Amino acid sequence: MSRVALVSRLLCSRPLTKGFRYLYRYTHAGAYRHNETLWPLVKVRRDGSERLVGCDLVGVTGPATLPMDDVPRNIEGEAHLVLSGPSIAQIDYTQCRLGAVMGVNGSIALRRQHPSLRFHYYAMLDAGFVKRRRDLVAEVLSQDLLLFVTPEVYRWIAFLFAADDIRCRFALFEEVHQRALKARASPEALEAQLAQDPELVLFDARNPQHAHGFSLNPARGLFGGGTVAYTGLQLLSWMGARTVYVHGLDLTASAGPRFYESAGGQLATALDRQFAGHIEPAFREASRLLSARGVKVYNLSPGSRLGDDVFEKRHWSCLLNQAESPPSPHLLSGLTS
Repeated sequence: MSRVALVSRLLCSRPLTKGFRYLYRYTHAGAYRHNETLWPLVKVRRDGSERLVGCDLVGVTGPATLPMDDVPRNIEGEAHLVLSGPSIAQIDYTQCRLGAVMGVNGSIALRRQHPSLRFHYYAMLDAGFVKRRRDLVAEVLSQDLLLFVTPEVYRWIAFLFAADDIRCRFALFEEVHQRALKARASPEALEAQLAQDPELVLFDARNPQHAHGFSLNPARGLFGGGTVAYTGLQLLSWMGARTVYVHGLDLTASAGPRFYESAGGQLATALDRQFAGHIEPAFREASRLLSARGVKVYNLSPGSRLGDDVFEKRHWSCLLNQAESPPSPHLLSGLTS
């Protein structure tokens, strides 16, 4: 075993990471608690405007990262945000003609059935997924795509995967209300900071779960919406998409396991617990903002927990010919997939 591999295995060991976590909690105030999985193995670099521009890792050299300001914002027309709700299985991707495609977490498993499906972008913010589904993460890393990750996800990828197995490029992002290695902003401080900021639109700083808002410039941070789907929506609209088709936006655990999981073998989800107070309000406000900015979002999940009044629902067959206006789901109610 190489020295780098040995160091990586040691730094990822459960006793050591738990020890770091307990020590951090003991030595830092509660406003810094969200950093307990970063300290002391991650050091962040920021520019003169305090924007996150890079990460340095203790014990291992991480993959190069592309500054968010250098991310191409050249999506023209439509983009597709492919999630992992069970309704994804109803879509026949062999018949679909897609433009720019962003996947999240386990979306890459679609390539096992549809190898011609190409992902241009990817987003991950759940380090637990990286640790528990290394097989799927390895598939993502082997692709020629741009992967957006938080510093915590970046850390685990660097420690768990060999550099020679990584083909994708990386871009780092952080959440506005809990920036990496900084204190979590109080509602009052967040309201004051963003009051005159046209690029970070704050909906509600005092939500009991997380601040609600929408980032028009992810280089300055993203808002959490209770699901990585919300992250992807902010990124795609920033990169220029004027129409976004969202696949698999079921948003309820009762619909069944994710399309790539088997019953009884799925990872835990907080969708049902966070939907009413966090997820639905965030998407509802984002829908109004995007509509006012001329961005149209279509929800391709007919059974989505989000109502048609948030994002208009369409049947996946609208993807068969993008030159035509997407048909009403009511006219397609008799179709089977």
